[in-house]
Amino acid sequence: MCRLICRKGEKGARLSLLVRTSWGSYRRLLAFAVVGTFGFLIDAGIVFSLMGSGVNLLAAQAFAFSAAVTVTWLGNRSWTFRGHAGRFSLKEEWLRYVSANAVGWCVNNAIYGALVLAVPCVSRNPVWGVAAGSLGGFAFNYTATRRVVFS
Repeated sequence: MCRLICRKGEKGARLSLLVRTSWGSYRRLLAFAVVGTFGFLIDAGIVFSLMGSGVNLLAAQAFAFSAAVTVTWLGNRSWTFRGHAGRFSLKEEWLRYVSANAVGWCVNNAIYGALVLAVPCVSRNPVWGVAAGSLGGFAFNYTATRRVVFS
């Protein structure tokens, strides 16, 4: 995401470092967030629909996660990381993506659980734990997807 550029100092003896981030990195991060938001809407919509049909909530979430992760894989493959897809077979790429996102789900819930169990103000206001877990999961998923799936 960042690249270090060395520039020669005025007197020729000193090097200064300038950290530059390309627009493509920001675009990819934003696209990943947009695709993830779409995945969230699919996930929540399926859970809500199945809940209304009397399906067990855990079974509903398992089905919804499967659908949402497949849709986000397709979105990230065709939009976010379009120039980096195809290094693996479709099956292997999908399995890598699902695995990375399953670990991200664990990171999300571990952060949430740790905060609501250990921090009294978060126990009283668990939305802060949800927010922190979501940010941690997002950061993990983006990094894992970029490095493990679409490197």
